[in-house]
Amino acid sequence: MGAPLLSVLLISWNTREQTRQCLESLAATAPADLDYEVVAVDNASSDGSAEMLAEQPRVRLIRNSRNTGFAAAVNQAYRRSTGQLVLLLNSDVRFHPKALSRMIDHLRERPGVAGVSPLYLNPDSTFQQHYVQQPSFAASIALVTALRRLPGFRQALHRFEMRGEDFSRPRQLASGSCMLLRRAVLGRQTIFDETFPVYWNDAILARQLQQAGHQLWMIPDAVVTHSRGASCRLLGPTIRFRHLLGSMVGYLRTTQPRHRMAIFRVVLLVDHLVKRLFGRPVQLGMADLLAALRGDVGPLPDGDTRDWLVLFSRTRWSVDGHSTVLRQLTPGQRLLIVDPPARRPRWRCEVTPIGSAAWHAVVPTALPWGDALPLINWVNRRIAANAVRSWLDRHAGARLLRLDDERARPVLGRLGEDEVLPSGGPRPMHRSSRG
Repeated sequence: MGAPLLSVLLISWNTREQTRQCLESLAATAPADLDYEVVAVDNASSDGSAEMLAEQPRVRLIRNSRNTGFAAAVNQAYRRSTGQLVLLLNSDVRFHPKALSRMIDHLRERPGVAGVSPLYLNPDSTFQQHYVQQPSFAASIALVTALRRLPGFRQALHRFEMRGEDFSRPRQLASGSCMLLRRAVLGRQTIFDETFPVYWNDAILARQLQQAGHQLWMIPDAVVTHSRGASCRLLGPTIRFRHLLGSMVGYLRTTQPRHRMAIFRVVLLVDHLVKRLFGRPVQLGMADLLAALRGDVGPLPDGDTRDWLVLFSRTRWSVDGHSTVLRQLTPGQRLLIVDPPARRPRWRCEVTPIGSAAWHAVVPTALPWGDALPLINWVNRRIAANAVRSWLDRHAGARLLRLDDERARPVLGRLGEDEVLPSGGPRPMHRSSRG
């Protein structure tokens, strides 16, 4: 048999059901006469993703023993693929009818076009603004600091995010979440620069292709639904932001002169210190921030990546008092129960497991009488939140905050939480992560 027309490169990391839906939608939208292969790389998932992929008839599965990162896994799949066209596909994408055939036809009809991406919709069918331009220096600063509130930086950020642009017609633009490329414009062994393991690798690729004179397009008559960040949110906010910022530093090194890199680092350090001075939440501790500003993204997590449901409780831990919450946990969640402040000061933070799905945190209490007075409560809760965040920063997983005690509101925004849940149910009240 000869090489297929299309090779689909699919990377899997703990998104079993979304990966299954992605493959089902791919099979449903692929023309009956399309000769294609799926090369999937599973980055040591712990949720059964690899086993599910192994059962799929069209999938050639590569099982990694550790999480190598997105860019390295794409290159791994690429070296095993043989198609004339290569589809970079995130596992959180679902195709609408005829989307794939329209993307293929676009390349067939336009030999000068190197790649094409579809129009993205959110899961609620609204338009998803998932397209960005190559960032200016001002936009890069605005993306990661409070300077985004100033008019000039805000405008630069909006230009980078292409707000208000017209996406109802084909235009030169592309997105790496779902990008169909000609193999002829790619390298022989790699697609992505592996020094950008999670973020900014697609920006580097787009820049390289455009500098070589190749055109990348998006077409609105090919439509996909994109859940966005299905795997990245599992990293947890600290690991996620360190990878985002560290890779941005690497990207800026290739596009900006040295004096601007120095300015970028100084601005971010000042932004961090001012936020800490005024008690505002910060994404990284100082050690992680300094490492990211050197371009060091840090390791990728392996093992357990279940979401953390963090419960700031009104009562101290007891099986009887928290049995309802334990029963509400889903298979993809872990529970961290945080005791209220103690009556007497204590300085240690102790976290102990309760079975396989729950942990109990006894946090520091700086001032006596626990949360008896508003000011004392504010101080104690902030210190408790910092201790809990420090512990969570060493454990991957998205953070869902649930307040079982209204007096715990001072912790809001201090954990880098992805969602804040009401005490009586699972509906999100507030979303605070930027990843």
